[in-house]
Amino acid sequence: MAEVVSLRRRLTWYVVAILLLMTTASGVLVYQGTTHEADEIFSASLAQTARILDGLISRAEIESNRKRLTRALERGPDAHEYERKLFFAVLDENGQILLHSRQSPDLPDEVISTGYSEFELEGEKWLTFALESSRDELLIIVGESGEIREEITEYIGGGLLLPLILLLPVGLWLLWQIVGVALKPLQDVSDQLRQQDLSNLKIIDVDGVPLEISPLVAALDQMITDLDAAYARERRFVSDASHELRNPLASLLINVDNAIEESRDAESLESLQSMKTSIKRLSHLVAQLLELSHFENPLVSREFERVDLYQICDRVVSSFKHKATAREQEIELQPTDDLCELNGIDSLLTSLVSNLVDNAVKYSTAGCKIRVRCYRDEKNLVLEVEDSGAGLDPDEHEKVLGRFYRAADTNTHGAGLGLSIVKSIAQIHSARIEMGESGLGGLAIRVRFEIV
Repeated sequence: MAEVVSLRRRLTWYVVAILLLMTTASGVLVYQGTTHEADEIFSASLAQTARILDGLISRAEIESNRKRLTRALERGPDAHEYERKLFFAVLDENGQILLHSRQSPDLPDEVISTGYSEFELEGEKWLTFALESSRDELLIIVGESGEIREEITEYIGGGLLLPLILLLPVGLWLLWQIVGVALKPLQDVSDQLRQQDLSNLKIIDVDGVPLEISPLVAALDQMITDLDAAYARERRFVSDASHELRNPLASLLINVDNAIEESRDAESLESLQSMKTSIKRLSHLVAQLLELSHFENPLVSREFERVDLYQICDRVVSSFKHKATAREQEIELQPTDDLCELNGIDSLLTSLVSNLVDNAVKYSTAGCKIRVRCYRDEKNLVLEVEDSGAGLDPDEHEKVLGRFYRAADTNTHGAGLGLSIVKSIAQIHSARIEMGESGLGGLAIRVRFEIV
């Protein structure tokens, strides 16, 4: 059996996958663009700071005020922690440092050139901008630690990802609910189809059905209409044919009985007896067809009343005693202390029990035992008919409930309608039929009625 996939789950994951893909792509683009702009701003800030220092500092001022400038550049108690990640230095034409901030790192030779450059010192990355003084032959270098830009990058990345991570469960739940609301009309159609009964087919209510599934609903409605019409024609045909055949068969049986009484020829008598048996079998078939047609007619009114299933079983078992004895079989109704009352129709339940017992007697051989039980099981009232016969292959359990089906390797005459009648009556009483191996060694059929 193919795996059943939830359309709601599938749509939800499709939308989530698309949203995640779009969000990731846009996040990467925003992240790259933002970090690029941040790099540009920090680089511009280095260049601007270098030019400001060029306008404020000269060689003469540095030499005359070296001590004062050095004290001013020392970090005090109120210094910002980021000050250690920023520095500047002023070099003369020989590369000697004339003035620098206290946290200035050791500068490698290759850094001392104009423009932007970077270097690593003790595993830490530094970015610099160098500018030649416009007044003296000085080189002004302004730099910053690469940690600053990395922290900004991480902050931007966290600002993009953290809301998505926090809102993802809420978004998934909202999306699940929205998809569920959008698919509710489809679920309503499915529920209506599931509740359909062949004996009372109904057109699907199309109120609120989306445009996308309107053709499907229209096709289903047409199929239901055609199926209902075909089923009604079948019921009429079976009913009419059975009624038309009933009286001629009864007359034919009387004529055969008269011919048997008047016949003196042994060969003719044997043929007449065979004809009588066939007519009886055909009459039984017609009676079953009429009964089945009556049970499946939705226009027939049915009034439920409180009935005792055990008493019905007692009457049926008593009526089959003679037939079972004639076939050298033993039939019994097992006593019970359980209350076996339920809401039902006495005549239909009598027919149900009769068909089950008749089926057990008919398909069991001589010497077999047939047992009928009626008992309570949790919330159910159970009718069980079991025998010690050959049993039934599990593959045929469902098939024997269909019309005109007879189990394989069966030599007994029958039309294959008895269990179909049982199934129809069980459906009328909202009962379910179970089949399994009997404790006697043969077949056990259980009909479970819900107790209200």
